Amino acid sequence: MYVSMICKDRNEKEKNELYQVLGLLAQREQVQIEDRGDVVEMIVCPQGKIVISEDGEDMIIHANTRHAGAGFHAFVVDICKDIQEEVPGEYELVDDLEFSEDEDFHRLHHVYEDELEYLRNALLTNDLLKTQNYLYEETFFLPIEKKDRIFTSIGDIDTKEFREMHLHDLMDNFYIWNNFDRDAQFFKNCALVLLSKEGVGRYTMMNDQTQKHANTICDYIELAYKQDDSIPLPVNEYNYLCDMLQREKLLNDAVPMEEEVIQYKTKEVYHLFQDAKVVADGASERSFDPVNNALCLMSPYEDDAHWAWLIQASKEPHICSYLNELEEVKPIVYHGKTIQILDKEEDGIYKIEAKLMQDERALYFHITYADKKDENYLKQCIKESCFQDLG
Repeated sequence: MYVSMICKDRNEKEKNELYQVLGLLAQREQVQIEDRGDVVEMIVCPQGKIVISEDGEDMIIHANTRHAGAGFHAFVVDICKDIQEEVPGEYELVDDLEFSEDEDFHRLHHVYEDELEYLRNALLTNDLLKTQNYLYEETFFLPIEKKDRIFTSIGDIDTKEFREMHLHDLMDNFYIWNNFDRDAQFFKNCALVLLSKEGVGRYTMMNDQTQKHANTICDYIELAYKQDDSIPLPVNEYNYLCDMLQREKLLNDAVPMEEEVIQYKTKEVYHLFQDAKVVADGASERSFDPVNNALCLMSPYEDDAHWAWLIQASKEPHICSYLNELEEVKPIVYHGKTIQILDKEEDGIYKIEAKLMQDERALYFHITYADKKDENYLKQCIKESCFQDLG
C-alpha cells in the first residue's frame, strides 16, 4: 500500500520549480511541509506523510499509505497528478492499488477493508503479531500487552468485541481517513490517534514537543466540531488540554464521546531500542547517547520540577560502572529472563546497575535516581523489560 512517483532527469532549476509547486499544493491543502535536510516531508495527517527525496538527477515522491487509509492513498495520487499537470517533464507513477488508473474510490475502500479483515484474523490467531508494531506508521514505543485486549491505533478493545465487530465499524480504529473527503470523522480520528500516541496527561506542559502535540489535538477536535457539531468528540480531554495550555475553548454544547479515550503514554510502555523493549513511564523524555550506544529515558516532570530518575539501557556492557561487581551478583529468574541487579549510593545519589539475559541476548542498565521511594519502581521496570520475540 504505497504511491511513488519518479520525476526524471531534472536539473537544479527544475527541481526548485517542483519544490515550489509542492509548497503551493501544501498551502492549498492546508497541510504542513517541512525541510528535514536530506528529505522534504508533507505532513498530511498523523499517520500519513509524503516524502520527497533526490536521487541524482531524479526527484522521488513517495508515501506509505497502509496506516492512514483509502482517503490518504487517493489524496497522494491526486497530488502526484496535480504535479504532472503543473510541471512538464517525464514521470513514472507507481500505485500498487491501481487507484491512479480507475479512480474508483469504492473499490479502493474495499481493498482497505480486506486488509483489515486479514489483520483481524492474524491478530486473533498469531500471538507474536500482537507484540509487534502494526499500529503506527512509525513509533518509538509500544503499549504493554493486556490479557483479552487488542490494541488499535486509537486504543484497546475487548478481544470478543474485536472478533465480532462489523468490519465497517472497525475501520476508524485502524485507519484515519476512510472517506474521500476530509470530513468531521477524519479530523476526529486524527485527534484520537494523536491522543493515543502522544497524549501525556498531566505532563502536557513538559516541553515544546508535548505542548505542540496538545495544541494539534485541540486543532483537530475544533475542525471536527466545525464540520459537524453533532459528532461525538473527546470533550473532556479537549477541555483538560485547553486548561493546561491556557487556550480558549471553542466547543459549545459539543457531544461527548461515550467510549473511553485511551492515551497509551499516561502509563508504562515499552520504549523500543534496537531489538530491546525497555519498560518505563510512557511520558519519559527520550534521547540517545552515541558514546555508550545507549537509550536514555528521563523521568517526566511538571513545569520546572527536577528530574527524579534517569534510565540508560545499552547492549554494551561498559554502560555499567561496576560491571565486575554486577557479574558476581546472584541472578534471579523472572518470566524466563535471568536478571542481576546491583545497588549503589554515592554522594547522596542512588544508583542501580543491572544485566538482563534473554535467549543469549544481554541488555545492561545504568540508572540514577534521587529518592529512595523510586527504587522498587525502577527495579520492576528492569524486570518487565525484555527483547522482542524473534519468532
